[in-house]
Amino acid sequence: MTNEKKLILKRTLIYLCFSFIPPFAAAFIYVGFFGWTTENMYYQVLATFSMLCPAIANVLTRIVTKEGFENSLFKMKIKGNIRYLALAFLMPVVYSTVSAFAAAAFMMPSDAFGEIFQNFDFWEFSSMIIYILSVSLVVSLFGFGEEFGWRGYLTPKLEQLMPFPAAILVSGIIWGLWHAPIIVCGHNFGKDYFLYPYMGILLMCVFCIFMGFYFTMLTKATNSTIPAGIAHMINNNAFSVVTGLWLSGTQYFSEEIQSDIRYTVIVLLAASVTCFVTGMVMTAVRKKTKQ
Repeated sequence: MTNEKKLILKRTLIYLCFSFIPPFAAAFIYVGFFGWTTENMYYQVLATFSMLCPAIANVLTRIVTKEGFENSLFKMKIKGNIRYLALAFLMPVVYSTVSAFAAAAFMMPSDAFGEIFQNFDFWEFSSMIIYILSVSLVVSLFGFGEEFGWRGYLTPKLEQLMPFPAAILVSGIIWGLWHAPIIVCGHNFGKDYFLYPYMGILLMCVFCIFMGFYFTMLTKATNSTIPAGIAHMINNNAFSVVTGLWLSGTQYFSEEIQSDIRYTVIVLLAASVTCFVTGMVMTAVRKKTKQ
């Protein structure tokens, strides 16, 4: 390994320490007081603090290692990037919709589709989407907190150490494992499922690999982590809501189905495939543009 790669590896490890130790320590303090649960007002404080840690780690690592802030992907030019901003806003709605129909196809009778379209209220759906997008834009700082770290520092460093596909795979797994404390608390998947909490952590790693690919291509296309930060926050606010809006039009969408781990697996895999296809299209467009 060359001296340059050793330096990159050292910076990457320092970054990972700053990214993992504070939120994991905060999680264990929280658990010491309240247990492994999300049913507490202080849980949101823990989740919010955790989301900001990857960005803080980016800044601290650059300061400690004297790397500086060149190529930090902090800013973005609006001109020429409108289509990618639009993609950042709309893609979470798209893959949430795909997930809803995948769940209907695999977990409900065939007449569920007829009920969904028959009971679909375009204006109610549109109003809710506008509301979600507006709220997500206001609180996108927290999504940016993760993206400025994972896509703004970790993934570019990994790309210097290994081929691009491997960097996406490794960064996705790291990102997924970073969610482990809150998943054990019941975030995203609850607790009543097969192989809790390991199945939940595994599912999160898979989802993070594919979503990380899409977020990385969004970052490369704009040379900024801002669109990925916006998309990240919209995902957090919109995924389950939009999926639920579509499926609420059928009588088969029950609490029993929502709590079934198979439902979670289906919607996450559908969203993952959609993110992967989008990322591949963006990769092809990027290669064609460079020719």
